[in-house]
Amino acid sequence: MVDVTTVLRATLLGLQLGMTLALVAAGLTLIFGMLDVINFAHGALYMLGAYFGVVVVSELGSFWAALVIAPLLVAAVGAAIEILSLRPLYGRNPLYHILLTFGLAIMIEGIVVEVWGGQSYRIPAPDALSGTLSLGSLSYPVYWMFVLAVSTALIGAIWLVISQSDVGILIRASAHDTEMVDALGVDVSKVFTGVVVFGAALAGVAGVLLGASRSVNPGMGFGVIIQAFVIVVIGGLGSFKGAVYGALLIGLMTAYGALIAPSLTDLFIFALMAVVLIVKPSGLFGATEAA
Repeated sequence: MVDVTTVLRATLLGLQLGMTLALVAAGLTLIFGMLDVINFAHGALYMLGAYFGVVVVSELGSFWAALVIAPLLVAAVGAAIEILSLRPLYGRNPLYHILLTFGLAIMIEGIVVEVWGGQSYRIPAPDALSGTLSLGSLSYPVYWMFVLAVSTALIGAIWLVISQSDVGILIRASAHDTEMVDALGVDVSKVFTGVVVFGAALAGVAGVLLGASRSVNPGMGFGVIIQAFVIVVIGGLGSFKGAVYGALLIGLMTAYGALIAPSLTDLFIFALMAVVLIVKPSGLFGATEAA
């Protein structure tokens, strides 16, 4: 029999996992919405964020520095990928982008193994975030609550920027009618680069945040990209709102599934994705929405 405290703990864990996955899925879906590129290398960027975090903490001894510097480094890698490899293929068959980003993911994983080896690492969480927080009969790790708060704040800020700011209007306009925006004198290529850089930075943030609670290893990118693709398929390719709701749904299903039937959790998730594809192939929030 599962008690109320266990359900509350699973709910918090599911929300925390969902909001962190939303950081990865949001970048993935924004890139697709803008560029029509299914970026298989996005999971590798998440992995790079975790490894850069390990290096920064090792060199500077500060988790907070890692939380800032590692995403910036991943953003620089994202800019290089967009300018040097994705941009020359815009307007070509989408299969080229799939093959290219899949190859990039393999290359990045190979470089990581060559530089850091195949062993696992962990980003040490700061002492200020150690211990547990008591919420009545529920004890919850302070660091996990921090991850939930930071992820929620970032997703909320992105939502506001996309829906309320001039930058958001420019992104949505570029996604819906690139030629019109270009005719108005806006350098759309810079908008594309900015979206890829921003998506890569979000993946880097998620890598650092989860790198302090999970193992940092060369296979972590593959695992998260599968979850991210399930999320964007359920929410709708290109929809930021769909990515957030889809991530929360997957996070809660994962947490509750661990209580009810741990061995069947993945089956439930992929069954849900199959049902969504059959009933509404464009996803819960459509396929062409950029915000």
